[in-house]
Amino acid sequence: MNVITFFNHAGGVGKSSCVRDVGYTLGQMGYRVLLIDADPQANLTDWLGVRTIEENGIVREIELDDTLFPAILGDDDVELALPSPVHIHGMDLIPGHLDVATIEPLLPGQLMGVLRLKDALRPLAPQYDFVLIDPPPSLGQLSALSVMAADHVVVPVPASGKGLKGLQTVSVMLGRFRKGNPALKLSLILVTQYNDTTNHSRESLAQLHAQFARLAPISTPLTYRPALYPDSQLHGAPLPLFSRRGPVGDEIMDVTRQLLSSLGIDHA
Repeated sequence: MNVITFFNHAGGVGKSSCVRDVGYTLGQMGYRVLLIDADPQANLTDWLGVRTIEENGIVREIELDDTLFPAILGDDDVELALPSPVHIHGMDLIPGHLDVATIEPLLPGQLMGVLRLKDALRPLAPQYDFVLIDPPPSLGQLSALSVMAADHVVVPVPASGKGLKGLQTVSVMLGRFRKGNPALKLSLILVTQYNDTTNHSRESLAQLHAQFARLAPISTPLTYRPALYPDSQLHGAPLPLFSRRGPVGDEIMDVTRQLLSSLGIDHA
């Protein structure tokens, strides 16, 4: 089981969309995929169309106990474990919820708290090939929890000057995380929001290769699509499913194959 956290402390870089679309593509390739929405904004959950939960024929709102919360701050008298996931678009999902934010102030007071998600994932190894984690865009406890649980980190980076500057901070933070998780590997820098009609995007991509190619493989870029992404989010569908025609699915498939290659997985 490969546990991959998509990490960037900056917001608006396409992180949740990448988790959704790469996870869906892995599922379409035949892999068993679990997504974990660790972001209180719960964009990943919403953008997959999961707005309620059906249980025993009854539809109800998503509750805190449906999230990763029980595995992190549950009752110490019982084994801490993730709840049963929601099955959606060929994947399993541990949904997000606004109240997941309550983990932030409480986690430092828990014995080995930052490792609890990692411990909760260990029993799931026979069930999944990939676990993809979507933490919040921050440097707080939820992000630390998510990165410490991972074997690999994917960093979504927009093709812009802001993206380049943010990647420098991400690189520093990953160095700090490795002190507690020495096996952690930066496995892919995933280029997002690329616009090949502008010099700024082209120059930013060139600078990205020049400055950061030594750190990790750099993906082929995902094109900036200001209409298509919001529409797919509104409809709660991964982009390759929502837009069956056109190059977008091919772009995401290419990025997914590049990730598999970086992990040393034969995907032929």
